[in-house]
Amino acid sequence: MLFTANSSPSSSPSRAAVRWRRSVLLGATIVSLAIVLLAAACDGQASGNDRPQATPTSTLAVPPLRLPSVAPGGACPLAQASPWPDSSEANRVLGDGPAHPVADYFRDGAELQLRDEDREPDGTYIKKVRWVVADYAGPLLVRAGRIDGPGSASVKFSYTGMARDGGYYTELTHTSSDLPATTTVSGPGCYAYQVDGTTFSTMVVFSAVLDTPQ
Repeated sequence: MLFTANSSPSSSPSRAAVRWRRSVLLGATIVSLAIVLLAAACDGQASGNDRPQATPTSTLAVPPLRLPSVAPGGACPLAQASPWPDSSEANRVLGDGPAHPVADYFRDGAELQLRDEDREPDGTYIKKVRWVVADYAGPLLVRAGRIDGPGSASVKFSYTGMARDGGYYTELTHTSSDLPATTTVSGPGCYAYQVDGTTFSTMVVFSAVLDTPQ
């Protein structure tokens, strides 16, 4: 007696067995898919946490500009230079701080020398004057002006901040900062910086003079 392959009980699984195998495979597929989706969700959450968080903008109640005044031709009450503890940043600085213009850019302490190469087409003079800050983080506003007669002055930090509130404003995120900057003056005269933060307000008086050969 001959048997075909389809009629052999040992070579063909029963329908119940086939359905069971399909159920097992389907279950395994669902579990694998769930694991993949869970891992992707976890990775996405971790990536989101790794992104830099925006720093909330601090608020500064801008005080009025209260630069001192000096009679025309009167003596300019120059700020005194004081040593800076980190000589790799500066030798001396001006003002009470915590934000200081570096005195190394001035002659005789607080005298800004104006050279022909500093003069702009509009007649103003732009000078490099770095600033250093210690023990302070937060908003910083620097304004400047001439105090012995008509004229103007301004400050601009090179890599941070913006013109705002009649001066130049930036947000310091570290308690120690080295800020490349420039000071612009309209010509020779007596000038002052007003420096404001959330915990201080200081004044720094300096003069600008035409450079003469020594």
